[in-house]
Amino acid sequence: MDRALLAAASATAALALAPCVSGQQCYSPQNQCFSFAPPLSEVKRIDTGLNLRSNKLAISGDFRLRARVASTTSGHPYSTSHQETTRARVRLDYDVNEYAHAVVEFNFSEVWAGAEPYSDAFPTAGANGIASRQSFNGLAQAYVQTEDLLGFEEKLRIGRSTYFLANGLILGSCDFLQYPATFTGAWLSRKFAGHDVEVFMLDNYGPLQSQLAGGGERYFGATGRLNFCESGPVQTLNAYYLAGTNSGDFKGRGEDWWYGLEGTGTIPGGVEWAAQFGHREVSGGKDVSAYRFSFTKKLDVPVLRSVAFTRTDSEGALHINPADFNAAGLLHQYAGPWRSDLDTNQLAIALMPGGGVDLKFTVLTLDHRGPNGAGINRQLGELEFDLLAAKELRPGVHLSLGYGIDNDQRQVGYLQMSVFF
Repeated sequence: MDRALLAAASATAALALAPCVSGQQCYSPQNQCFSFAPPLSEVKRIDTGLNLRSNKLAISGDFRLRARVASTTSGHPYSTSHQETTRARVRLDYDVNEYAHAVVEFNFSEVWAGAEPYSDAFPTAGANGIASRQSFNGLAQAYVQTEDLLGFEEKLRIGRSTYFLANGLILGSCDFLQYPATFTGAWLSRKFAGHDVEVFMLDNYGPLQSQLAGGGERYFGATGRLNFCESGPVQTLNAYYLAGTNSGDFKGRGEDWWYGLEGTGTIPGGVEWAAQFGHREVSGGKDVSAYRFSFTKKLDVPVLRSVAFTRTDSEGALHINPADFNAAGLLHQYAGPWRSDLDTNQLAIALMPGGGVDLKFTVLTLDHRGPNGAGINRQLGELEFDLLAAKELRPGVHLSLGYGIDNDQRQVGYLQMSVFF
């Protein structure tokens, strides 16, 4: 099929099926942006006692301390960095009037002296002075959102904002990072008979730890979601389309395009399912496809909360700027499930042993068949065991622990304390 014709057909399908602007948050069931903290929508914040003269302005924020330790045995390479970092954010939400809402968010993140480089935070500047910095101190988000401003029941968001395309495995803003990625652009959305549709254009410069050395790149796309019911065999069907405009300073992916389909529902026995398929057409290269599906059974028995099985498989790299930490294991050896020629099987058991402690134990098998986005062209681990523990110490204060080990005794541990106000 001619590319222009297929692009038009895909965009039309996305608009017809039509996810929504609510995809701007990271914690929908399809997303895997794990940050060792509860979803922001569920957080109980500390009452600061701050009384403002205007009830149109809301101030909120969070502070976190995170430590990472790792080890490996001889002959089994792994990122064995030990690192301590802090991050603080303050968000200002202002209701301008009944039609407009403005958001400004400040972010300060820092790597402590003596820490070693790892993934999302580096203690020293890189060779080009851009790709790795010790800290970030500036505006993370700055946008205005209007509702029904034109009288068509539309929503319009313009400015710098976090964003998640569908499941976030291709494009997203992972809160695990010291400075989550944000995108400058415009998002226009509307509901039609209870279903959602959105079109957008955005610039991507990458997050702090992986800024594009050649500058930014621009994309346009459309997303859509059919909302059938809150419970049933099929609850939602999603479609998305994304394409490079060949504009911007960096044009490495400027002629590639992506599309995908997703669905959720509940089958007999109370088993929740989610399935996702994504495809990338690579200009001048080999096309790539990937899928992921999961089944989750919530249990009403002492201690045991739920059991879940997830399978992922990808033929190569689909990602642009994904939000997928821990989607392929806490060791994060292959970066993510849709970033390389990798398949995984994951069995997770969630427990509540008492005392307000949440536990999650996961066993993963990993089969790596080729080079991934980080240039790894060999199998690093075939079997991985992960344990996560979390407890709310006081309202708004959360403590989280994470531990992972694989069959070659690569190990990683995390400790994080987060305060929400």
